[in-house]
Amino acid sequence: MPKAGGDARERILDEALVLFSQKGYAATTVRDIASTVGVKAASLYNHFGGKQEIFDALIEREAAYVERRVRDAGAIARPDEDPRAYSEAKGAALAKLVWDSYAPFFDDDRVRLFRRMLVISRYGDERCAELYRAVFIRRPVELQEAIFAHLADAGIFGPCDARLAAEQFHGPMLMAIDSEMGAGDAEEFCKRHLSAFNAAHERKGR
Repeated sequence: MPKAGGDARERILDEALVLFSQKGYAATTVRDIASTVGVKAASLYNHFGGKQEIFDALIEREAAYVERRVRDAGAIARPDEDPRAYSEAKGAALAKLVWDSYAPFFDDDRVRLFRRMLVISRYGDERCAELYRAVFIRRPVELQEAIFAHLADAGIFGPCDARLAAEQFHGPMLMAIDSEMGAGDAEEFCKRHLSAFNAAHERKGR
């Protein structure tokens, strides 16, 4: 049986991500992963101590990847980052900025596999449930809360409960993510949702 080519550790993680997203953590064996990579099961232990270590490494790698994708799009990836881009952008530029922050959840196969891995495993593994909540619910809401608080402070939005506004904005986008809406449809939906949301929250008379 041939050995894994290139970076064997990364190949193992790549194939494990696909298998975990299809079968879940509990139903996937080290033998399954090794067979997909093209090595003997014993060879995987040269890189990882076992399936749990592979899973833990995947969680760390993919969570960092999601954050990097969002930041590379020009959107804030942490609540303490500068949100001024959202008050400076207007019209199509703002719509693009908001969509770009959500696009990885729709057009990046790696992010989509990561979400599926967490979804399929979250009922049997509380860490997966917590990470799903953190990456796909809590962090986006925290980011939106920081943005909306800034927009209200800047006089662009009227006074509002920034946390509630964040939950109201993210809820429909989470629905689109969980329904695995196609990227094209999701982009159009995001633009329409943003337009309606801004119309409801922008300070009157601006």
